[in-house]
Amino acid sequence: MKTESFQFDFLKRKKMKNEKRTKQFSFALLICAFVMVAISCEDFEVDNPTNILDADLSDGGLATALGNTPEVAVAAALDDAVVWSAACSDEGFLSGSGTFRIMIDEGYMDGYNQQYDNLYNALASARWIADDATDRVKALVSNANSDVRVANGYFWGGMARMTLADHFEQVVYDGGAPVTPIQAMKDAIAKFESAATIAAAAGNTSLAAASHGAIARAHRAIYWDEKHTNSNDDMATFKKASDAAKAALAVSSNYVEYANYNPPGATNFVYASVNASRYNRMDPKYAYMKDPVSGETDPRIKHGPKVNNSPRTGDPVYLITKYPNEGADIPVSRADEARLIIAEYAAMTNDLATAVSYINEVRADDGLAVFSSTDQAEVITQLKYERSVELWYEGRRWQDMRYYEIIPDRWAQVNKTKGIHRRWPVSQREKDNM
Repeated sequence: MKTESFQFDFLKRKKMKNEKRTKQFSFALLICAFVMVAISCEDFEVDNPTNILDADLSDGGLATALGNTPEVAVAAALDDAVVWSAACSDEGFLSGSGTFRIMIDEGYMDGYNQQYDNLYNALASARWIADDATDRVKALVSNANSDVRVANGYFWGGMARMTLADHFEQVVYDGGAPVTPIQAMKDAIAKFESAATIAAAAGNTSLAAASHGAIARAHRAIYWDEKHTNSNDDMATFKKASDAAKAALAVSSNYVEYANYNPPGATNFVYASVNASRYNRMDPKYAYMKDPVSGETDPRIKHGPKVNNSPRTGDPVYLITKYPNEGADIPVSRADEARLIIAEYAAMTNDLATAVSYINEVRADDGLAVFSSTDQAEVITQLKYERSVELWYEGRRWQDMRYYEIIPDRWAQVNKTKGIHRRWPVSQREKDNM
């Protein structure tokens, strides 16, 4: 059965962004995913492959395709999250027209916005699809506790929850009562823990490490949200993040898990939006960013030469080359992020030698000069810089600006006054179902 190269984009972007997110709709998307698979499978037959029924998904021959489904579903929404969170942070800006886009750029979050409304619906659908596909795979395989396809489903189900929690003020599961971002992060951790255990049993060290790394990221998010939302500065939570990051590196020192894109099917919207369109652009403050240690241009900010000036703002326009085409993959969990989490915890607990060591491990990957300091404030400042360039356009910056209480310069004054500790509301369609 040839399903590994399956590229049918069952979440065609325009359709997914304009349909109602309901459990029934998500199920319809799951069914549609297998039209092309049914045609290509040698050991899977139905009377009419263009009219697949629920019962057809119980065929054991579809286990691999079902195992790939969660990643495809989440990847189809995650790239949008990277684009719009960049626009809301200092990573990007709106160069072209479009009221909803400009409102994101200026920090408006209080009412309806088509862009983040569509993003919520896409992520919520992806979360449901990931969970449903994983349950189906578990029923098809001989040993769900050691099957990497099950681990993959748990990982991407966790990633959907994490991305929702990062961006939205509430998360709703299947029409139930809304939960807080902190609770959604805890739910994501449960998924990642299952993924780590099963991936390890299946012998997939990269996915096991990436799952531990995602747990670290989630605990870090919970720490910062508890601190700013509930005035609970609990370093024990951050220690959990550091410990999970160490566990990830113990499994693999160079792991990376990507959201994969395969044109002409699923395409990387970061490239399509920030490079190919005329709307979103990288903020020129990052162009030729100088490394504070060496004074040289930091190679981690990958972009081309100036092409023109923005017709809306007059800012110089540069095209990012980090994602050079529509098939470029987006990293969602990787070893250097784990190192920076360990370094951050160490710096905050005044273990400066450890913090500096891990910072330099990250810098060494790009041949950068060695950083040295015995001053806690300097180390934390360097750590914040490292995160801003190492994780550039990977969907981390808006969260970090919340955590570090950095208000974007481009926000309208009324939104600066409201402060940085805000997220987007759930979609109108979700509100109608609550």
